Amino acid sequence: MPNGIDLIMLDHRAVEALFASFEETNDANIIGLVIGALKAHDDAEQAALYPLVGTLLGDTDMIERAAVAHSMVKKQIELLSTLEGPPLVDAFRQLQALVAEHVADEEQRMLPALAERASVQQLEGLGARILQAKQRVG
Repeated sequence: MPNGIDLIMLDHRAVEALFASFEETNDANIIGLVIGALKAHDDAEQAALYPLVGTLLGDTDMIERAAVAHSMVKKQIELLSTLEGPPLVDAFRQLQALVAEHVADEEQRMLPALAERASVQQLEGLGARILQAKQRVG
């Protein structure tokens, strides 16, 4: 079973690659791919990562920061659906900045703290729950 932290990191890299691909090509189809990836990732983190972090770390500030970041990303995604042309591209770049800030926070604070505290079995269980959550999304 894959380690849950590794799966989260793989998601982060995949979304970063999609953002980079958009920068290179300006292919609007990539926006849809990013949105789909972010929604699946959000569902997985909400269902699996944050409950485990809350249980093992008990850091309510960390969880609250993540909740605020997810809320901001969701609002930006909603805004994207109302735009086209240059305003869409500008809003997509703002989404990229929000995602980058959240990823940095998770990778510098939350995931290292979880790796230090969680057992191998807990991280494997996290991986299984992440995969299950993503399967539910499609």
